Amino acid sequence: MSYVRWKKTTLAIGIACLICCSVLRGVRAETYKEGQITVKHEDLSVKSDRERIRFDHPYEITGNVITNALSYIYYEEKGLLKKKETMRVFQDDEIRTLTPFIIQALSVATPKQAVAVSSYSERLLLSDQQNYCILFVANKRLNIVFSRIHTFQTYNDTMSDKKRFSTTYENPVTIKHSRFWKLVPSTGQQLEPDHENWLIIDLSSATYQQPVTKKTGTVDEKTEQGKADLDSRLKKLEEKMAGSVDASKQMQPASALEKTAKGESKIKSKLLILRELVSEEIISEEDYNNKKAKLLREGMGDMAVKDQLREIKDLKSEGLITEGDYDEIKKELLEHF
Repeated sequence: MSYVRWKKTTLAIGIACLICCSVLRGVRAETYKEGQITVKHEDLSVKSDRERIRFDHPYEITGNVITNALSYIYYEEKGLLKKKETMRVFQDDEIRTLTPFIIQALSVATPKQAVAVSSYSERLLLSDQQNYCILFVANKRLNIVFSRIHTFQTYNDTMSDKKRFSTTYENPVTIKHSRFWKLVPSTGQQLEPDHENWLIIDLSSATYQQPVTKKTGTVDEKTEQGKADLDSRLKKLEEKMAGSVDASKQMQPASALEKTAKGESKIKSKLLILRELVSEEIISEEDYNNKKAKLLREGMGDMAVKDQLREIKDLKSEGLITEGDYDEIKKELLEHF
């Protein structure tokens, strides 16, 4: 091979490599995470009227538009025990975290990538309620499709998160309805036909173009107002319970004192405090169940399986967890053993 031909061949290979690298750099599958909030790309085929939707990605969106869009998403509960009023899906603390993540994710998404969002809000005693949705832009309209809205985490979910397993979520585009909730369109919004979980938002609406304003009467505002009062109540109740716990320690055998040293009885004492809050109507039964699951998840994570089984048996005998709670946790513990 002559030097000239070798030089041309080398140049051609170099150009081809540069082109391939450029193409590969343009295909991204990013994940953005902070605490329990995750935003990531998902390769999804979404259809409407049996035709595949082509996403307008990558898409540039401003902070005020996405903040307003998330702030004006409402839902209502279904069932006999449903709350009467409509409620916001996302709270202010979620939106503050989600906004920059969603902006970045949309700006680098490919035409085949949707943006998946898993989020939690730091609600008072309700931090385990989760939202899960996918969002994408098509025809200059923001589509948000939910499979979970304020859904309470199962024990399996929390164990998976704790052990860093991948939690499998329902694909929102494969469902149309939920037994527990439905979206309620507001200004500049409409539902996808025959769907209660798929919201289409007209981003050109003045509602979403305006500067972000603070909303009054939100869960966040009520939480801040009530947090100091509730903290004070909890502290008084803990001091009250501490007196009874200290008195009972003197009558406990050595094995029970060892349990206290290990922190196992701390779960029981906190559940007793929460039961007292329920009896005084400071919190609801739903609040108790949510906080109970969080305590069981976080309070026993460092205990041996044998000790966890003893602990939940004791809690069941005290009436602090139900037979169903006991069976589910025991089954999960034995599966991971």
